[in-house]
Amino acid sequence: MSIISFVNKAKQTATTPQPFYPDYVALLIVSLFIFFLTRYAVTYGAGSDPRYTLIVAQSILDNGTVQLNGYQEKEIWGAPADFDGNINILKVNGRYYNYFPVGPSLLSLPFVILTKAVGWDMLRAQDNINAQRLLASFSVIAVFWILYHISCVYLPHRASLLLTAVSLFGTTLISTLGVAWWSINLSVIFISLALLLLVRYDSGQTLSVQPWLLGSLLFLAYFTRAAAAAFIAPALLYLAWKDWRQMAKTAVIAATLLALFLLWSQREFGTWLPIYYSAVRLQIARTPIWLALLGHLFSPARGLFVFSPFFLLLIPGLWLLRRQTRQPLLWLCLAWLALHLYVASRGTNWWGGDSFGPRILTELVLPLTLLLAWAWREGQTLLPPHQQNVWLGLYGLLGLTAVFIHSYQGLYNYSTILWNEATQEYPVPPFTPPHGDLFNWRYPQALASNAMLCALDRERAATILAQQSPLVPYEWGSPLPFDSLATSYALLAAQRDQPTATPQLPALFVGWEPVDNDRAPYRTTQCDQIAVYLRLTAVPTTPTTLLIRASSFGSQRAVVALNGQPVGEMHFTQQPKLAAETTVLPLDPALLHPNAVNELSISLPDAHRAKLNDPTRLSLAIADMRICPVNIAVTSTDTYNCPSFSNE
Repeated sequence: MSIISFVNKAKQTATTPQPFYPDYVALLIVSLFIFFLTRYAVTYGAGSDPRYTLIVAQSILDNGTVQLNGYQEKEIWGAPADFDGNINILKVNGRYYNYFPVGPSLLSLPFVILTKAVGWDMLRAQDNINAQRLLASFSVIAVFWILYHISCVYLPHRASLLLTAVSLFGTTLISTLGVAWWSINLSVIFISLALLLLVRYDSGQTLSVQPWLLGSLLFLAYFTRAAAAAFIAPALLYLAWKDWRQMAKTAVIAATLLALFLLWSQREFGTWLPIYYSAVRLQIARTPIWLALLGHLFSPARGLFVFSPFFLLLIPGLWLLRRQTRQPLLWLCLAWLALHLYVASRGTNWWGGDSFGPRILTELVLPLTLLLAWAWREGQTLLPPHQQNVWLGLYGLLGLTAVFIHSYQGLYNYSTILWNEATQEYPVPPFTPPHGDLFNWRYPQALASNAMLCALDRERAATILAQQSPLVPYEWGSPLPFDSLATSYALLAAQRDQPTATPQLPALFVGWEPVDNDRAPYRTTQCDQIAVYLRLTAVPTTPTTLLIRASSFGSQRAVVALNGQPVGEMHFTQQPKLAAETTVLPLDPALLHPNAVNELSISLPDAHRAKLNDPTRLSLAIADMRICPVNIAVTSTDTYNCPSFSNE
């Protein structure tokens, strides 16, 4: 059944009673789909901001405190705890705390108690990741059900199901909430529950907003994420407009809970608010607000209307809502949108750091979906049938585009995550556009692929070599420094931070992964054609040898070329636990260019991904690579130290 026929049938049944069970069977089926889609996604963010959320919850159980001092001598995620060197750990009067809000940790206690009973330990990386992914999947399902019931206040069941599905699978509700246990997961749940109470009250389905419940939800939304204040303020103003008595009761409940939180913070930190909740975070240097606002809405990296283009229909859709200009709930949504956008645009890193799409605006999917539901309802009354079909067809097309972007690109294309590492947020002339790669339409994150990232890397490397000379003479026989990989993106990041510094690199690498690898000192290749640029002065007149010690993800051929001339092949076979083998290849010294930059390129015709769309597992994992000034032969298990040769 097509989308248009599905919706037309929904319109035809809008005035007839809807069956109860079939709708909930559909919800259960979609919920199962959400669970498997998110639980087994390729991308996940458990190791970033949420890394310590469940560890703090476990500390409450183990140590009776949110402090992390009890784990100072333990291993966390397979490495010794280094709280002093961790930017996400606060030190207050000798006590260590997670920088991010304590609310999600406290509310995760029941789940951590259950996982602890079956032997899980949140200090262990895999247990922590698995726990976060389960919680993330359940949270997306919860939001789906709540958003569906919000839509049902204004639309028939089938139309509500379609609207909710598009707003979930085609937005950051799934591509952000579904990859980790962020603070925003719980905040969105509490905000959506509060919004459900408000729309039921506004539509006359209930006579009261249940102030004790609404006040608690408003506090919990703020307790889990400070940005929820952008919803809380308009919500209270809406209640004051509708019924000031209910507003007063709601505010008293929320204020009482907030007062208890403030007292706890004063006792624990010596300040009325933990730093994460403080407005001090917004009082530092930042991008001009107009540029941040443009980026939030229309940039190819974080633009709301780029990643979820079906929301563009709200621009003409607001015309359909002109009859509702006196509705307080409409103004609540508009004020919420404006306030959240303003606060988000005042942040230092308005783009949300390493993320996919407009994750900072995830909460705004809720009011935007509500506006779409209203516009849909009004369109059924104001527009003739043929115009309704045109708009529904356009909605379906844009909705499917958004679903592809978020449910596939955002969850199953690892290149969209590597895009964050390979690009530059800030401009680095002449290598990036005037406002950085966040506004670079040639390389949009929503369409990121491994081929795109490889093309970007080659382009940047060529520009770097043409614009400057960062390479120092190569020391013959020395291993290339894979422990501090010199790539185009790393070099540009260093130049951005220290624009007057002169880089000194022993080599420039193109085609290697831009992120740290858990299997260091190995470095895996990202592209099926990689290159190393070396500056040589004197070159030997006798045969030289390329030595590579590497492992492979399956049998691999490495076709080697020197300054564009083929020189032969090397072969690598799969090794258990990345046990590297050493392979050598003679090089004709006549192909080397003295007093110039030389290109050593390696093509990998058999390259494959061991994991779906994960270019960091593309082919070779190289542990050692060097050029020896003599002709040598080694067995696959040998290590070798080249003799020295003067490059003067």
